[in-house]
Amino acid sequence: MNEQGIGYIADMLVFALLISFASLLLVGASPIDPKIESTRYAASFAQSTLLALQHSTADEFGGFEYQLDTLSFEPNVPVLKGSTKRNLRHKALTQLLVEDALFNLHIEAEGVGLEPPGPSWGMKSELREFLKGVLDKLIGGRFGYRLIVRTLPLDLGFVRVHFESKIKNFDEGAQRKLCSETIVATLPISQEELTQRIQKVLDTTLELEPDIAVEITLELWSS
Repeated sequence: MNEQGIGYIADMLVFALLISFASLLLVGASPIDPKIESTRYAASFAQSTLLALQHSTADEFGGFEYQLDTLSFEPNVPVLKGSTKRNLRHKALTQLLVEDALFNLHIEAEGVGLEPPGPSWGMKSELREFLKGVLDKLIGGRFGYRLIVRTLPLDLGFVRVHFESKIKNFDEGAQRKLCSETIVATLPISQEELTQRIQKVLDTTLELEPDIAVEITLELWSS
Protein backbone atom coordinates (compact mmCIF):
# COMPACT_ATOMS: atom_id res chain seq x y z
CA MET A 1 0.00 0.00 0.00
CA ASN A 2 1.59 3.35 -1.01
CA GLU A 3 2.18 6.22 1.42
CA GLN A 4 -0.35 8.53 -0.26
CA GLY A 5 -3.06 5.90 0.05
CA ILE A 6 -2.25 5.27 3.70
CA GLY A 7 -2.35 8.98 4.48
CA TYR A 8 -5.68 9.50 2.72
CA ILE A 9 -7.38 6.62 4.51
CA ALA A 10 -5.88 7.59 7.86
CA ASP A 11 -7.18 11.14 7.44
CA MET A 12 -10.71 9.87 6.80
CA LEU A 13 -10.62 7.56 9.81
CA VAL A 14 -9.28 10.27 12.12
CA PHE A 15 -11.84 12.81 10.87
CA ALA A 16 -14.72 10.43 11.49
CA LEU A 17 -13.46 9.56 14.96
CA LEU A 18 -13.04 13.25 15.86
CA ILE A 19 -16.66 13.87 14.93
CA SER A 20 -17.67 10.93 17.08
CA PHE A 21 -15.66 12.24 20.02
CA ALA A 22 -17.16 15.71 19.68
CA SER A 23 -20.67 14.29 19.68
CA LEU A 24 -19.93 12.44 22.90
CA LEU A 25 -18.85 15.70 24.55
CA LEU A 26 -22.15 17.29 23.63
CA VAL A 27 -24.09 14.61 25.45
CA GLY A 28 -23.40 16.39 28.74
CA ALA A 29 -21.51 15.91 31.93
CA SER A 30 -23.60 12.98 33.17
CA PRO A 31 -21.79 9.63 33.40
CA ILE A 32 -22.01 7.46 30.27
CA ASP A 33 -22.39 3.71 30.43
CA PRO A 34 -19.08 2.22 29.16
CA LYS A 35 -21.02 -0.21 26.98
CA ILE A 36 -22.91 2.65 25.33
CA GLU A 37 -19.70 4.60 24.80
CA SER A 38 -17.93 1.62 23.22
CA THR A 39 -20.94 0.99 20.98
CA ARG A 40 -20.91 4.61 19.77
CA TYR A 41 -17.20 4.47 19.10
CA ALA A 42 -17.60 1.20 17.19
CA ALA A 43 -20.45 2.63 15.10
CA SER A 44 -18.35 5.66 14.12
CA PHE A 45 -15.39 3.45 13.34
CA ALA A 46 -17.55 1.16 11.19
CA GLN A 47 -18.96 4.15 9.28
CA SER A 48 -15.48 5.52 8.60
CA THR A 49 -14.27 2.08 7.48
CA LEU A 50 -17.15 1.78 5.01
CA LEU A 51 -16.31 5.27 3.78
CA ALA A 52 -12.72 4.20 3.20
CA LEU A 53 -13.91 1.14 1.25
CA GLN A 54 -16.04 3.37 -0.97
CA HIS A 55 -13.30 5.87 -1.78
CA SER A 56 -10.19 3.67 -1.89
CA THR A 57 -8.98 1.62 -4.82
CA ALA A 58 -7.20 -1.71 -4.91
CA ASP A 59 -4.07 0.13 -6.02
CA GLU A 60 -3.82 1.88 -2.63
CA PHE A 61 -3.47 -1.55 -1.00
CA GLY A 62 -0.85 -2.93 -3.34
CA GLY A 63 -3.09 -3.70 -6.33
CA PHE A 64 -4.92 -6.83 -7.34
CA GLU A 65 -4.74 -8.99 -10.43
CA TYR A 66 -5.61 -12.55 -11.27
CA GLN A 67 -5.29 -15.13 -14.00
CA LEU A 68 -8.41 -16.74 -15.47
CA ASP A 69 -8.28 -20.53 -15.63
CA THR A 70 -9.47 -20.92 -19.23
CA LEU A 71 -8.95 -24.69 -19.25
CA SER A 72 -11.83 -25.25 -16.83
CA PHE A 73 -13.91 -22.21 -17.77
CA GLU A 74 -16.63 -23.07 -20.26
CA PRO A 75 -19.14 -20.18 -20.59
CA ASN A 76 -18.76 -17.77 -23.48
CA VAL A 77 -17.67 -14.65 -21.64
CA PRO A 78 -16.42 -11.60 -23.62
CA VAL A 79 -13.46 -11.13 -21.27
CA LEU A 80 -11.91 -14.32 -22.63
CA LYS A 81 -11.52 -12.81 -26.10
CA GLY A 82 -8.39 -10.98 -24.92
CA SER A 83 -5.68 -11.70 -22.41
CA THR A 84 -6.64 -13.96 -19.50
CA LYS A 85 -4.70 -11.82 -17.06
CA ARG A 86 -6.95 -9.23 -15.40
CA ASN A 87 -5.63 -6.18 -13.55
CA LEU A 88 -8.13 -4.57 -11.18
CA ARG A 89 -5.90 -1.96 -9.54
CA HIS A 90 -8.22 0.90 -10.55
CA LYS A 91 -11.40 -0.55 -9.05
CA ALA A 92 -12.92 0.75 -5.82
CA LEU A 93 -12.87 -1.73 -2.96
CA THR A 94 -16.67 -1.73 -2.77
CA GLN A 95 -16.76 -2.81 -6.42
CA LEU A 96 -14.49 -5.75 -5.63
CA LEU A 97 -16.63 -6.68 -2.62
CA VAL A 98 -19.73 -6.79 -4.82
CA GLU A 99 -17.90 -8.86 -7.43
CA ASP A 100 -16.89 -11.28 -4.69
CA ALA A 101 -20.57 -11.66 -3.74
CA LEU A 102 -21.48 -12.31 -7.38
CA PHE A 103 -19.33 -15.45 -7.26
CA ASN A 104 -21.72 -16.84 -4.64
CA LEU A 105 -25.20 -17.48 -6.00
CA HIS A 106 -27.65 -18.90 -3.45
CA ILE A 107 -30.78 -20.71 -4.65
CA GLU A 108 -33.75 -21.72 -2.52
CA ALA A 109 -36.53 -23.95 -3.88
CA GLU A 110 -39.50 -24.81 -1.63
CA GLY A 111 -37.52 -23.82 1.43
CA VAL A 112 -34.53 -26.01 0.55
CA GLY A 113 -31.18 -24.39 -0.23
CA LEU A 114 -29.42 -25.61 -3.36
CA GLU A 115 -25.71 -25.29 -4.05
CA PRO A 116 -25.07 -24.34 -7.69
CA PRO A 117 -21.64 -25.09 -9.17
CA GLY A 118 -19.17 -22.36 -8.28
CA PRO A 119 -16.61 -20.65 -10.52
CA SER A 120 -13.58 -22.70 -11.37
CA TRP A 121 -11.06 -19.91 -11.90
CA GLY A 122 -8.57 -18.55 -9.39
CA MET A 123 -10.09 -15.12 -8.82
CA LYS A 124 -12.57 -16.22 -6.17
CA SER A 125 -10.03 -17.34 -3.55
CA GLU A 126 -7.45 -14.70 -4.48
CA LEU A 127 -10.00 -11.89 -4.29
CA ARG A 128 -11.28 -13.08 -0.92
CA GLU A 129 -7.74 -13.20 0.46
CA PHE A 130 -6.99 -9.71 -0.85
CA LEU A 131 -10.18 -8.20 0.61
CA LYS A 132 -9.59 -9.82 4.00
CA GLY A 133 -6.11 -8.34 4.03
CA VAL A 134 -7.58 -4.89 3.34
CA LEU A 135 -10.06 -5.22 6.22
CA ASP A 136 -7.32 -6.43 8.56
CA LYS A 137 -5.30 -3.30 7.75
CA LEU A 138 -8.22 -0.90 8.12
CA ILE A 139 -9.58 -2.35 11.35
CA GLY A 140 -6.17 -3.28 12.70
CA GLY A 141 -7.27 -5.76 15.38
CA ARG A 142 -9.34 -3.17 17.27
CA PHE A 143 -12.49 -5.25 16.83
CA GLY A 144 -13.71 -8.55 15.57
CA TYR A 145 -15.47 -7.91 12.27
CA ARG A 146 -17.90 -9.55 9.89
CA LEU A 147 -18.54 -8.00 6.50
CA ILE A 148 -21.64 -9.21 4.65
CA VAL A 149 -22.31 -8.32 1.02
CA ARG A 150 -25.66 -9.42 -0.39
CA THR A 151 -28.51 -8.67 -2.73
CA LEU A 152 -32.09 -8.89 -1.52
CA PRO A 153 -33.71 -12.22 -2.49
CA LEU A 154 -35.31 -12.25 -5.93
CA ASP A 155 -38.57 -14.20 -5.98
CA LEU A 156 -38.80 -15.89 -9.37
CA GLY A 157 -41.93 -17.88 -8.52
CA PHE A 158 -40.44 -21.36 -8.50
CA VAL A 159 -37.23 -20.34 -6.71
CA ARG A 160 -35.71 -17.51 -4.72
CA VAL A 161 -32.17 -16.44 -5.55
CA HIS A 162 -29.68 -14.03 -4.06
CA PHE A 163 -25.95 -13.38 -4.05
CA GLU A 164 -24.08 -13.24 -0.76
CA SER A 165 -20.56 -13.42 0.64
CA LYS A 166 -19.09 -12.98 4.11
CA ILE A 167 -15.62 -12.09 5.33
CA LYS A 168 -14.83 -12.25 9.04
CA ASN A 169 -11.86 -12.53 11.38
CA PHE A 170 -13.33 -14.31 14.39
CA ASP A 171 -15.42 -17.27 15.49
CA GLU A 172 -18.68 -16.29 17.12
CA GLY A 173 -18.73 -17.22 20.78
CA ALA A 174 -18.34 -15.02 23.82
CA GLN A 175 -17.90 -11.88 21.72
CA ARG A 176 -20.58 -9.17 21.81
CA LYS A 177 -21.80 -7.43 18.67
CA LEU A 178 -21.21 -3.72 19.11
CA CYS A 179 -22.73 -2.31 15.93
CA SER A 180 -23.94 -2.99 12.43
CA GLU A 181 -23.61 -0.33 9.71
CA THR A 182 -24.83 -0.67 6.11
CA ILE A 183 -24.28 1.11 2.81
CA VAL A 184 -25.92 0.36 -0.54
CA ALA A 185 -23.88 -0.21 -3.70
CA THR A 186 -24.77 -0.78 -7.32
CA LEU A 187 -23.99 -3.84 -9.41
CA PRO A 188 -20.65 -3.63 -11.28
CA ILE A 189 -22.10 -5.69 -14.15
CA SER A 190 -24.97 -5.07 -16.53
CA GLN A 191 -28.49 -6.36 -15.93
CA GLU A 192 -28.10 -8.56 -19.01
CA GLU A 193 -24.94 -10.21 -17.69
CA LEU A 194 -26.54 -10.84 -14.28
CA THR A 195 -29.57 -12.42 -15.95
CA GLN A 196 -27.30 -14.66 -18.01
CA ARG A 197 -25.45 -15.83 -14.90
CA ILE A 198 -28.67 -16.87 -13.18
CA GLN A 199 -30.21 -18.37 -16.32
CA LYS A 200 -27.16 -20.56 -16.90
CA VAL A 201 -27.57 -22.13 -13.45
CA LEU A 202 -31.38 -22.45 -13.52
CA ASP A 203 -31.58 -23.33 -17.24
CA THR A 204 -34.61 -21.11 -17.79
CA THR A 205 -35.51 -17.69 -19.17
CA LEU A 206 -35.82 -14.90 -16.60
CA GLU A 207 -36.93 -11.32 -16.42
CA LEU A 208 -35.32 -9.49 -13.50
CA GLU A 209 -36.19 -6.21 -11.86
CA PRO A 210 -34.54 -3.17 -13.54
CA ASP A 211 -32.57 -2.16 -10.43
CA ILE A 212 -30.99 -4.56 -7.98
CA ALA A 213 -29.27 -3.02 -4.97
CA VAL A 214 -26.42 -4.60 -3.05
CA GLU A 215 -26.16 -4.12 0.70
CA ILE A 216 -22.70 -3.98 2.28
CA THR A 217 -22.97 -4.44 6.04
CA LEU A 218 -20.05 -4.18 8.46
CA GLU A 219 -20.53 -5.61 11.94
CA LEU A 220 -17.98 -4.88 14.64
CA TRP A 221 -17.70 -7.21 17.62
CA SER A 222 -15.84 -6.98 20.90
CA SER A 223 -12.39 -8.48 20.48
